[in-house]
Amino acid sequence: MIDNLEENKNKLKNYLKERDNIKLDIVDLSKVLSYKNGVNISLNEEQSKLEKSIKEKKHTLFILLDGFGYYKLNSLKDESILKSNLKLKLKTVNPTSTACVLTSLMSASYPTEHGIFGWWDYNKEYNLNYYPLLFAERRTGVSLNEKGINTEDIYKFDTIFDKFKTQVNIYEDINIINSTYSKIIAGKKANRYGYYSIKEAFSLLSKHLKGKKESSFNYLYIDGLDEKSHIYGTESKEAMQIIEVVENGIKTLKNEVEDVSIILTADHGQVDMASMLYLNQNTNYLNYFYAMPSIDTRMISFFVKEKYREEFEEKFLAEFKKDAILLKKEEVEKMKLFGKGNLSKIAYDSLGEYIAVIVNDKFMICDRVTLDDKMDTKGNHSGLTIKETLIPLVVI
Repeated sequence: MIDNLEENKNKLKNYLKERDNIKLDIVDLSKVLSYKNGVNISLNEEQSKLEKSIKEKKHTLFILLDGFGYYKLNSLKDESILKSNLKLKLKTVNPTSTACVLTSLMSASYPTEHGIFGWWDYNKEYNLNYYPLLFAERRTGVSLNEKGINTEDIYKFDTIFDKFKTQVNIYEDINIINSTYSKIIAGKKANRYGYYSIKEAFSLLSKHLKGKKESSFNYLYIDGLDEKSHIYGTESKEAMQIIEVVENGIKTLKNEVEDVSIILTADHGQVDMASMLYLNQNTNYLNYFYAMPSIDTRMISFFVKEKYREEFEEKFLAEFKKDAILLKKEEVEKMKLFGKGNLSKIAYDSLGEYIAVIVNDKFMICDRVTLDDKMDTKGNHSGLTIKETLIPLVVI
């Protein structure tokens, strides 16, 4: 048994208890949206209640506001269109990293099934350290296509949009709309539209939906809030301005398009950081690893060579036990930290022997390349705090 601090064990227990008290998660929402758009899927009792609570309109706009944790509602005025139309509280999936959550949402499956865990990932078959959202190798940035690796070798899931009977339109920032990952989630049938600003995104939606006779499902992904929270902090004016722009866009769209139901949620929230932890500050842990640490900066997967595992446990805890809890992969699977069911083969192989969870308001950097990029981060996520794991469901 790993010698974690009792205080940190209790933090983990409390999280699991809070998690289990919330009945619906973002995968449930994905299944409900699939059902409402003609997918032949069975809903359980809680999912059916949610499905009935969402009004039927000709058009549906589903907004994923990256970084809009449930706690953000406390910063809004009572008359806020988002706060006043809160339907319920959802839990997201773990790790609370965008690549993981978006894949769960777009596949209606848990990380235990699809095996995409974070900003950084590992593929055992190709001994590959890579970025799932960028479809590129770490360190070099080389496209996986150039390495002879196809999308089906990495993304072991089917997008829900290919199953929808309704026409699907996807709206994303112009810089990512043509990315490999965006094309994967769009599937074979969805239309894709790039926008240069949030205001333009709502203008495009209004233009496309006004007077349109056929029903449609429209997915709008907005990443500005997450970006500003990382750079300036979760309560910064820069972050709050993004929410204001989104609210104004929603109001304008509702005034211009009558027959539309708007659903908004998030992939995760964020926590303001007090300081950074650097893995290799006192020990060169890279000598212990057969693959680069993966996932993100508040939940890290370590791939440790067998002969060094006992030594790794001792040294890691000696340096970081105050701020982190270290778990073996088998423990994580048993507590269903990454979703219902056992780990699939792709999920099991994508994780290292150990997973560390940063339990305080800190984040961990594991290599010097990332250190240069991330050391000034103000807000962060991928951990297990309520601010990171609870997300709102807004229905307008």
